[in-house]
Amino acid sequence: MMQNKHNDSRIRGAALAVVLVLAATSVFAGSVLDADYGSTGNWLSAEINAMGGTGAAVDRGGFSTVLNPAHLGAATGWRVDGGLGLTQQHEDRFQPLWDSFGSFVVDTAIASNRHHYFDTGFAAAKGFGTRFGGGVSLTTRYDFSYDFSEQIRDPDSFSDPRDQILEERSLGLDGAIRDLGLGAGWSVSDKLSLGIAAHYLFGTVTGEVLRRDYQNDAGSSSRISEWSADGLSVTAGFSLAATERVTLGASLESPVDVGGKLEVTTGTAAGTAATSQHLGIRYPRRVRAGLALNPRSDPRTVFTTEVVWSEWSQLENSTVDGDVMLENTLDYRVGVEHLFYNGVPVRFGFRHADYYADEEVSTSVFSAGVAFPYVDGMINISADMGKVSSQQAHFFAYPEGFDTEPTSRVDETHFRLGASFTYAF
Repeated sequence: MMQNKHNDSRIRGAALAVVLVLAATSVFAGSVLDADYGSTGNWLSAEINAMGGTGAAVDRGGFSTVLNPAHLGAATGWRVDGGLGLTQQHEDRFQPLWDSFGSFVVDTAIASNRHHYFDTGFAAAKGFGTRFGGGVSLTTRYDFSYDFSEQIRDPDSFSDPRDQILEERSLGLDGAIRDLGLGAGWSVSDKLSLGIAAHYLFGTVTGEVLRRDYQNDAGSSSRISEWSADGLSVTAGFSLAATERVTLGASLESPVDVGGKLEVTTGTAAGTAATSQHLGIRYPRRVRAGLALNPRSDPRTVFTTEVVWSEWSQLENSTVDGDVMLENTLDYRVGVEHLFYNGVPVRFGFRHADYYADEEVSTSVFSAGVAFPYVDGMINISADMGKVSSQQAHFFAYPEGFDTEPTSRVDETHFRLGASFTYAF
């Protein structure tokens, strides 16, 4: 990093917004693009994630409570699912490097971060008679996990010692808004099913901004925040067997008010100060629609595709006057499952999704998975990977004399492994 002088630097407004959960947004957990209001591209199960997150037109057991509760009407007996996912998130930030004549030379890395995040998903479904079914699920609705850190080093080649650390700065978010869902489905006829689910959203999101100035203790500071919130929402859906081979499905997720107390503690060399206020966020509605195709093949093959529309432009923040200025998003998903003669399924998926924070940025995610029968259940394994690039403002202001551009190119790479177990009885 180029610098020649350090003094008190103030945290930029964008960084404060992230840490305080916009107290003054998916696709990947751990992405800076989703840090403001949380990521929606979260872990459910290895079966679902391997097939691109599809579930509008196919039965997903108890997870249909989240995706489309109409499929709960097809439940027979018990089905229990549980699993976990491990995400590895890479973020690299770059600034252009110029020669003495003002000509561009190369983009040089100024910060590199590597972090891991866990997520879990649990669900159960049970049939009641031949036309009714119920389900319960515990999943992540909005994941706020994000971490960033950087060092400011002395660039003077004549300093002794050379390259000493002048400042260390970091920003981190941890926590999620979890979703406890309870749903019911009714098979109205052999072709049509209807369903509805209620969701209790709850969780605690913590954030911190730390700055350590090794040259001036008065320049060191900390800011710790904690937001505990809850809310209620409803999901309604239908499933229609249009033909013997084609099933249509759609669901509507209502807007949800998530609110609670936000506590912030600020520390400097002069002492600490604490504040408390209510933070309420009204998350927008979300519509999911898709179809499933079952070709005349033996063994069985299933093709499913869907689109998810989220009206992020209608999001409301109780601490922001006027519009929050987010973009509506479309998330296209495709999934394929082929069942071999030995009963082993192989799965593939693809997603192309927008980001609510930036209309010019989107990402593509490729996924795959396999499952193995075990006792009366199935062990599912999945992997998905994607990459996205964007331009982002610096979280921290740089000392006077730094030759930096207003924004950095941020390259993010996401890789997630997951495993889950499905047991039917």
